[in-house]
Amino acid sequence: MLQKKRGFLSIPLILDYIKIIRNEFINIVHLNTLTSYYKYPALAAKFLNKKVVWFVRENPEEKRCVKLSKYINNYSNKIVTVSYDTANHMYYANKDKLITIHNGINIDFNENINIENSYKILKLNNSFKYITTIASIEGRKGILELVESFYLIHKNINNNLKLLIVGKDRTENKTYLNKIKNKILEYNLEENIILYGESNKIKEIMSISEIFILNAYWEGLSRVLLEAMICNKPILASSNGGNKEQVIDGFNGFTFNAGDYKELAKLIVKILNSDLKAFGENSKKLVIEKFNIERTTQKIESLYNSLL
Repeated sequence: MLQKKRGFLSIPLILDYIKIIRNEFINIVHLNTLTSYYKYPALAAKFLNKKVVWFVRENPEEKRCVKLSKYINNYSNKIVTVSYDTANHMYYANKDKLITIHNGINIDFNENINIENSYKILKLNNSFKYITTIASIEGRKGILELVESFYLIHKNINNNLKLLIVGKDRTENKTYLNKIKNKILEYNLEENIILYGESNKIKEIMSISEIFILNAYWEGLSRVLLEAMICNKPILASSNGGNKEQVIDGFNGFTFNAGDYKELAKLIVKILNSDLKAFGENSKKLVIEKFNIERTTQKIESLYNSLL
């Protein structure tokens, strides 16, 4: 991404993109997010009569996204959302240009994972069972409400069960993380909830988890849900965004209203008392059928070929 000063009307920046497109013989410009900066390569492509495919992975109703509506509609040939839910919320998009291509995942993602080795790698005690969430530590991910849910049920479920929270608060003052820590102290859950921090050992974390929970207030199409599903995990996910396209109630898990910690608490108990193996197998089956990365790639290739 070019970082130089934009100059008057951003003309120098647009000219730089024109130069790149010409020199690299680019026929299709792929824009991967609704960021205002991306309007400049879109303008450059339009000037050169090149095709533009604009992918939408975030909440399209955010103010910064809506402000780009005229650029999206006027300068893109196709607008690609990663979920049907995202497409439904792009009320300002040209419907003739709008298509959905789901995110995908390598279906061999969790091959050669040994659970006992995973405990050692993660330095977690294998005498406990874990219910897990992996998310950035911020309000829109609903971590605080998940702590509330766990508090409601922890005394009435297996004492060996712990809540594993994996993720990082990337803000400087760590306000949200501190709220979580204070809530854990208030409820005397220091021994029951683990704030693990950030980790790239996703396969190992999934392998030692009984269920996976995502309490996000909005998701396009969650990759971490796909990772949990391909690892044979039962899922509890908020019904917001694309989550309900990944979780079928009663099949591979259950959905709930984001932030409804009482409903989530009931569902945690319900799914732990269900056939976890069957739910997990259905998660993997759903990924293979709908979210195989090969299928995603083929759809993108077909889209590009149709524009050339």
